This record gives sequence, C-alpha cells and structure tokens, in this order.
Amino acid sequence: MSGVYEGTGVVDRRRLVRVARGEEPGDLLVRGAQVVQPATREVFGADVLVADGRIAALGSGFQAARVVEARGAFLAPGFTDGHVHIESSLLTPAGFAGAVLGRGTTGVVAEPHELVNVLGAAGLEWMLAAGHTSGLRVWASAPSCVPASPFESGGAVVSAADVAGMLRLPGVLGLAEMMNYPGVLGGSEDVWDVLEAGRASGLRLDGHASGVRGRDLQGYAAAGLHSDHEATTPDEARERLRAGLWLMVREGSAARNLDALLPVLLERPRRAMLVSDDVSVDELLELGHLDRLLRTCVAGGLHPADAVALVTCNPAEYWGLHDSGLVAPGYHADFVLLRDLSDFGVLDTFVGGQEARAGTVTPPLPGGGVSLGAGWDTATFEVPAHWPVMQVSASQITTGVGAPGSGDARLVVADRYGRGEWSACLTSGTGMGDGGTLGISVLHDAHNVAFLGGTDGDVRTAGRALEAMGGGVVVVSGGEVRASLPLPFAGLMTDQPPAEAAARLGEVTRACRALGCRLPYPVTTLSFLGLTVIPALKLTPRGLLDVNAWTYLP
Repeated sequence: MSGVYEGTGVVDRRRLVRVARGEEPGDLLVRGAQVVQPATREVFGADVLVADGRIAALGSGFQAARVVEARGAFLAPGFTDGHVHIESSLLTPAGFAGAVLGRGTTGVVAEPHELVNVLGAAGLEWMLAAGHTSGLRVWASAPSCVPASPFESGGAVVSAADVAGMLRLPGVLGLAEMMNYPGVLGGSEDVWDVLEAGRASGLRLDGHASGVRGRDLQGYAAAGLHSDHEATTPDEARERLRAGLWLMVREGSAARNLDALLPVLLERPRRAMLVSDDVSVDELLELGHLDRLLRTCVAGGLHPADAVALVTCNPAEYWGLHDSGLVAPGYHADFVLLRDLSDFGVLDTFVGGQEARAGTVTPPLPGGGVSLGAGWDTATFEVPAHWPVMQVSASQITTGVGAPGSGDARLVVADRYGRGEWSACLTSGTGMGDGGTLGISVLHDAHNVAFLGGTDGDVRTAGRALEAMGGGVVVVSGGEVRASLPLPFAGLMTDQPPAEAAARLGEVTRACRALGCRLPYPVTTLSFLGLTVIPALKLTPRGLLDVNAWTYLP
C-alpha cells in the first residue's frame, strides 16, 4: 500500500452504487463494528462495506469477497495530522509511517519547509514522491517563508514565483504557515507577493502568529490567513477563534499546548483540530501520535466523538479533503479499529480498504550535507559579556530573557553551507554546562548546526563529526564521540527503522543526561533555539536576535 494523495486514480462510482444497493458483492466487509460518527456525535452498531478502496455502505446484510469480524470493536475514521513536519521526527516518510500507522494515523498534511530550507522546491517534490511509497496518505503545503525571516540564511531562497509553482503540484493543499508576521503586518512586498500567490491558488493559507494579539492579530487575519497553531493560553485560543481563524491545538515534543487549551476544546469550538507540528521518533514510539492526544482529551472530559472529530473530519474540512475524515459512503476506506474510546488502543489500521503497511522504499535525496570550512579547526566561541541569557523551556519553543552572565550552558550556532560564520551566547535551563556538547544539524528553519554546552575543543570535534556523517546528531565529551545518529537525508532524516533510530536517539539523550542535561527531549528543544520567528531570543550564525524588537543585539 502506498500513500496516495486526493484525486489519484479513477473511482468507479457506478460500481460503488451497485455494491451499496446489494447488486454485487463488495471487496471487504467489516462486520459487527461500533461505528464512531463524529459528524453526528454518536456511536452506533453497523457493518461497513468497502469496494475499490472506498466505503460503499453502512448497515447490515451485505456480501463481500472478504470478511473481517470486528466483534464489537470501535471503527473510527483514520486519524489525520493536519500540520506536521515529518523531518522533525528524524525519519523519512516511510519511517514515519512505520511509527504512526499502528497508532491509527492514516494521513498527514506535511509542511516540508525544513527540507525546502535546505534544498529548495526540490525538497517538496521529494516529500510528495516519498509520501507515495510511505504507506500513509501524504499531502503537503507549500512553504511560504524560505528563509523564515530576513535574519536567517539556509541553503535556499524561495521566491513568490517558486511558491506559485509549488502550489500547482498535485497533492499540495495550500500555502504553508506564514511565519513572517512582521512582514505581513508591515506590508513587506516579498511577503505580500507570496500571500497573493496563495490567494491566486484558491487554496488554504496556513497561519503562524506566535505571540500576536489584539489589533495585530486582527490585521494578521485580515490579510487572509485561515489558521494558527501558536496559541499557548485559553485567551489566545479564544481570540483566534473569534478572529475567524481555525484553531490548531499543538502537542509536540518541544511545544505542549493541549493541557492549557483543553478548556477551550471543552467549549466545543466548531473550527478546531489537534496537530503534532514537531514530534521526535522516540516520543512517537514511547507515547504515541494523535492517539495520545485523544486519550488526553477524553480523560479531560471531551466526548469521544468530539475528540475524534479533532483528528478526522475537522482537518479534512479545513484542508478541502472532501472524501476523507468520515466513515461514510463514497469516502476513502481509511479507518481504524479500536479496543475502546478511552485508551484508543489500536487493533488494526486500514488505508484504502487494506491493512496498512509502512513502505520499504525511499527515493534517493542528493545534497544537503554539512560544510563548516577550514577555519573551523581553530575556531573559538566567545560570548559578548553584555548579551542577555537565553532562558530555555522544556515544554515551549518560546524563550525568555535573563540577566547577562546568569547562564549555565553555552550555545553555538554555525553556518553549515560553507559560509564560515558562527556566533555564541549563554543559555539557562538546560543543565548541560561545559562537560560535553550536543551537536545537531536540525535547527529550525535554516538548519544550520547548533552545539549546546562543551569546551571549544568539544564543539570543534562535534562539528567535524557532523560533517563526516553528512549531518545528524552527536554528543562529544573530552574530545570523544559518546553517541550519535547520522541523518544522511539532507542532514535531517534517517532511513533506519523507527525502533533503531529511536534507540540511537535514546543513546544521545542518555549521554546528554550524563552531562547534566535536564531536558526530556534535548535534541528537539535544541532544534528550536535558532528559529527567528519565535520570541524572545534566538541565535543564528550572525548573532543573537531580539525577536520582539526584530533586530540583532549589538
């Protein structure tokens, strides 16, 4: 089974009608199920008949070539993650499928701006191609901010014309998150050219308005954006809903907002969904994907059908996936059999009427290594004494501002594209110190390289190790590599099976903890410390950026 985006293939609707009316048998009959119908907020007993990969009918007395006995199991629509960066899992699409299909996820709307920042529009094309053989339905949105802001330098620059071309690709559902909200509010010509390309496509315009409130939020919505996933408080969430924006409630490895926003979901807003945004492979295997979020919602008092709507018909409606998100005649036969509606334990997952299986083939992806330059071998990484300290949180991707000199770990960010730039600042809240360094080539969104903690020598050693691996994750202490995970696909992803990748990442995490690190997911948290569209302080190879003031510190 390969992931297939909406509109691929020819559906014999006339046959579906004949099968539904009992004039000929179907291909698959799931008998004795309790169907979860989020559209009507109910659960009812029915058999489900499938033909040509679509639901033909619900009811009883059907005939089919194959019968699966549900024995009272709950049959719900397959789960859809409406906003996810597959690259942040450190897995290829096939690997990601291997981690989430067994959790009930059957489709994702990938936002591949990580890959596009490294490789340009070719990265989006690769993501769609890899999605076809992944085992999931992989749709995508076209990255709108490459680079994310004028303060970042990655491997590519994507123009409005490039965006217009990406929006025409089959499987692309809209414009990806518009992170450059100062450009939107300030009337930047480049930003507005991208917005106009999005509007001309007639597709969705995804938003990203971290910390934007009041009249600025009104202006952001007035620009034509349709959603936001950056709310962290109930007041922010309600303000976005009142402004007509769809609310994407994010719960990932570095940004955890579900608990805080659950009171808003209990108010049953019409236009809301659950998304993971960025979630690492170890968390996927340990805690789950959207199934984990459903458990939290139901435990917090949400009706199971309302919770299921947040990962099925709601994201399908938002993205215009008119044949997805429900178990209903004519819809894709993407569904999950569940033991119960509290733990959401998955018995089996079906995509296109077949038991879901992750793909085993990933297309090659040339380019995207790490090049630090000859000067790296003698580099030193001084921190200006007057710079404030970046306060790091384990549960949010925003950072705080501390007094100069109050930090406990140095952060170094270096250009990975051969331009020979780097800078350093102090951080607090990580616990790393100078006993060793964690180095990564996954640094949102430009994906330069970052090093947390360690001496100059350890940082230099970690940098050369990343070069040798073609990108990845590495822990160095005393000049020796203690743990590593190579990421040969653009320095962002591995094609190792999820369990093997998680095991290697676990070794990295344990090595960090042995050095004093207190972060539950140190790689994921570190990967956001260079993202210049998230307040308050972020570090790039050019220096320390005050995001709120939209300027580098002197």
